[in-house]
Amino acid sequence: MKRVVVSAALAVCLAQPAMEAMAQTVSDQCFALGDIAGQVASWRTHKKTKAQALDQAAKYYKDNADRQAINAIIDRIYSQQGPGMTPDQASMIATADCANHQNTAPSPAQ
Repeated sequence: MKRVVVSAALAVCLAQPAMEAMAQTVSDQCFALGDIAGQVASWRTHKKTKAQALDQAAKYYKDNADRQAINAIIDRIYSQQGPGMTPDQASMIATADCANHQNTAPSPAQ
């Protein structure tokens, strides 16, 4: 019985890399946008330029809605004067903005 379980687990592990990865979108997932905002704020803190942040986002996010949402986050974080936001502040603001936008957006049935 152990051999069957081990063989099945091994087959699943070996088959996973062969499966085509499905792209996930983040533009409507507030927690994901908050995480990204925290990362962008960290990049700014570590002296990554706005252009570098935009290039990094373009490399990983191909969906148009995702790129618009992430570019808006980058613009907001890099527009701050002075030291800018901490990653935690950026994450909380982006998450709250997204949640507020989702709560005020008309439903598709209307």
